Amino acid sequence: MDEARRDFLRKAGGIFAAAGVTAIAGCSSSCPDSGRPSAAETIAIDATPTGPFESVPGGHWPTEKGDAANTGFANTTVPNPPLSVRWSTQLDIPTEDGVGVVASAPVVGTDRVFVADPDRVHAVSLLSGELEWESETLPVTETERYSTYRPETIAPRVGPTGQVLVGLEDGLAALDPADGSVSWRRDSQEAVSPPTVVGETLIAQGSDSVRAYESDGTQLWQVSLSRGHTRLQPAASGDIVVLETDRGLQALSTHTGERLWSREAHVESAPVLDEGACFVGGDEGVISLDATDGTERFSYTRGDYMALQNLVVTPDSVYAVEQPPEAGAAAFALDRTASGLDSRWCSYVGDGVLTAATDGQVLGLLTLSEGPGSERSLVGFSADRGDVPWAVTGGLRSDTWLNPPAVLDEAFIITTRGGQTVAISGGE
Repeated sequence: MDEARRDFLRKAGGIFAAAGVTAIAGCSSSCPDSGRPSAAETIAIDATPTGPFESVPGGHWPTEKGDAANTGFANTTVPNPPLSVRWSTQLDIPTEDGVGVVASAPVVGTDRVFVADPDRVHAVSLLSGELEWESETLPVTETERYSTYRPETIAPRVGPTGQVLVGLEDGLAALDPADGSVSWRRDSQEAVSPPTVVGETLIAQGSDSVRAYESDGTQLWQVSLSRGHTRLQPAASGDIVVLETDRGLQALSTHTGERLWSREAHVESAPVLDEGACFVGGDEGVISLDATDGTERFSYTRGDYMALQNLVVTPDSVYAVEQPPEAGAAAFALDRTASGLDSRWCSYVGDGVLTAATDGQVLGLLTLSEGPGSERSLVGFSADRGDVPWAVTGGLRSDTWLNPPAVLDEAFIITTRGGQTVAISGGE
């Protein structure tokens, strides 16, 4: 990325920092970069494995979004190129016409990787990739809307005692991480999202209710609440859980379920909690709310009709994808300042998304070329400049599309829609 483009963005940041700005010409993106990024190095998801890890990688990734607050941030370092596939395991998932496309994104516990499909949960060794167990048949919640970059099955959630929590079409289940047996199961709740965890409290959101449980399955409270369509994990931190509703956002007390505040909004992605603020992306851009009472701190937009979504939040940045109604999307790196957000860099990503970040990089799923022969890839953008030092390429068929990764210390775990589960580290 050249200096001219970075200078343009820094100057333009002040222009767009307040809501209600007239859109840039037509419905095109406000990012001056119209070309797809180019990766300095690529490695295929089906590259020959180099062998298991010498020791279990450090770090934690208990949910698809990394933590209970939905930040997508990992306080760790991703592998440096050259990259290496350490192990690869093909899971047995349901198929339709001989093709499976329903594997979830991976989550990681102390020493196991967990992946769901609509019928069960699979556990593989984080060290070697060896399949360790498959659960009994369970009706795991599926998403309502098809998306190129969003798995059709919700991911499990690693709980406070290591248990594997699974949102079900008819409730919530907790699995023993050692063998996958059902420790407890609660029903009478429809299409439960991935549960979130605050301390020892589990919070599960269904289509029309929210319930809180102790880690042994004892119910603490229940609130009637109509959910929106996304079936994403609520964001929780300390005393507050923020949930998507059919009208916008609702904040509840994690201890009692008391309604704290609400906001009407068209929510495009899961809310994020960080440093006392609730960040939400949608048609109005990025809005920062006070997490305790819902009052607006600031809003940031790239112009009218420029939705900002797929938020990833780090201590010093907010990363978001701008989606014009009639043009390809662009990823924006935004500096967090005392008064709001300032543009740092942007990159055209087509119909891609952002999924996670570390101090040094932000990860996205996108295609690196145009046309029917383009492979869907996981790419790493440098946090400071937006360069792409590496990419992991999937395939062309839908069963080889990549899901959002689990980010660990010097390693990450990727699944494909078809159930291939792969560990990546730095090359040797």
